[in-house]
Amino acid sequence: MAPPPDDARRHLVPLARALALFYLLAGVAAMWWLAPRVPYADGWRLLGHFLQAPFPQDILAPDNGHHEVLPNAVRVIELHAFAAQQWLQVVVGIALALTTVLVFWRGIRGLAAAPARSAALLAVVLGVFWLGNIRALAHGNESVHAYCVTLFLAIGLHVLSRERGGRDGVVDAALAAACGLAAAFSFGSGIACFAGFAAVLALRRAPWPQWIALAAGLLLALVLLHFDGGSGALPALAPLRQGETLLRWLAGPFVYAAWPLLDTQLAAQVPVTAARVPAQAIAHAYEGAFGPVLLARWPHLLFGLAGLAWLAVLAWRAWRDRASAAMAGIGLAGIGLACFAAAVGAMIALVRIDYFSVHPGQLLAPRYVVWSSLFWAGLLLATAAQARRPARALALVVLVAITLLPSQLWMAKLGGGMQAVAGQTGLAAAVGVVEPSLPLGETVPEELAAALPSARAARVAVFAWPETQWLGHRPEADAMHPLDARDVEVAVVDNRLDPGARGRRVRFVLDDAPGERVLLLDGDGMVRGLAMRDRERGCWIGWMRGPGVADGIAPRVAATAGR
Repeated sequence: MAPPPDDARRHLVPLARALALFYLLAGVAAMWWLAPRVPYADGWRLLGHFLQAPFPQDILAPDNGHHEVLPNAVRVIELHAFAAQQWLQVVVGIALALTTVLVFWRGIRGLAAAPARSAALLAVVLGVFWLGNIRALAHGNESVHAYCVTLFLAIGLHVLSRERGGRDGVVDAALAAACGLAAAFSFGSGIACFAGFAAVLALRRAPWPQWIALAAGLLLALVLLHFDGGSGALPALAPLRQGETLLRWLAGPFVYAAWPLLDTQLAAQVPVTAARVPAQAIAHAYEGAFGPVLLARWPHLLFGLAGLAWLAVLAWRAWRDRASAAMAGIGLAGIGLACFAAAVGAMIALVRIDYFSVHPGQLLAPRYVVWSSLFWAGLLLATAAQARRPARALALVVLVAITLLPSQLWMAKLGGGMQAVAGQTGLAAAVGVVEPSLPLGETVPEELAAALPSARAARVAVFAWPETQWLGHRPEADAMHPLDARDVEVAVVDNRLDPGARGRRVRFVLDDAPGERVLLLDGDGMVRGLAMRDRERGCWIGWMRGPGVADGIAPRVAATAGR
């Protein structure tokens, strides 16, 4: 039974506001503290392109089918003004994500009931800042293009949901079309904004001049995308396979919300025995019934079907009761948000069906959750706006937020692992020794190797570090500060970057570390490597050039004199 309205105001409204604040602060903290300060994954390929292509080709050229003109402008500014240290992208990504929530809040304020406002705000904050979106939140390169799209989407939905008629309505539709165009040139998913905008116009029964304005924007976007390089030929249609792919894709947030209960490997890593034992039992039972979680068809198909059915009910209510929808325009925005995300999933299912046949586990990869989580957030938002009993809607959204709290832990750990992998890859690349066994995450070795010569010549990214400048030099005694390293372990390793030149991996314990990185010197006083903290192992790890000047002699560890 739903709580009485007074109880909702007294207890649930403050709780919902506290949860919204918690998720927002946790998301912003993850964006700032977990985002790598070195290029990672696609960032290396983009860095190499920016350093080699002249302006404006560096910004305008599409990458892997994505036309990221606006994010590329931020990246190029960061490259030339701040040596590609990544923090500008992080700051811009935070600003874009916060502004996305702010734009939705402008519409949410129009809801009459406080429980409905609290439920709607919490739904939006969950959609943007839940750490299930860690792949986009905690990576500056991803956050800039992802939250460019969400901001333009939010603005377009906001202006269309005002339901203005006549000339003002046409202006609103034109503004939404401009937002769709800007989103399309922020990332490939941006073109799906037009699906969200069209859903709002359809539910409003908008007059044809507004449809013409929106259609003109879509046509212009398609023409410009075509002349800017297009995005390749579309694969053949396979409706059944692609429909199933869409339904499974929509279930992505549920996978990461309950990850340790569905994945046997992750369940085995739960640190607390009292929680690990039941988690392993549930995960083994799940895997035995449905198969590996990232490959399973069921119950993912049911989640996707339930979501689309929920969307259909919300759309039918909005269509049937225009007066209610007009009074709560944010409800239309919620439906538009869900339609946008469903359109993104349909696009992915259409153009990447062959890729998923080769790499089936990638369908539910964390990088897609930034979009699929918006589908469910849109459903919750529209439900809160349409609710005749706002207390019930508020209880539902609060329950969802509480259920998601544990997932903050393992998704934050995933983000920390990504940061560690990116940092170690960057350090090894700066030294010039990337051993084959070093985990690179989503960084493609060939793209990393291709970008390094240009980055080294321009002294950007890892080559802008003060410590990197000492590599291959013999500093004077007063230029460095010796450090007392213990338990030094040295292993000769092969090198991906230069198979003919082997290197060394060095591990040691350091009690008093003055900074993030230290120098590694051979017995002849030459700096031949760098090291950084390995927080997972509780020690330091680094790499050195060459197999060593003398067998059995451990390298010396030092910091620059300024530290």
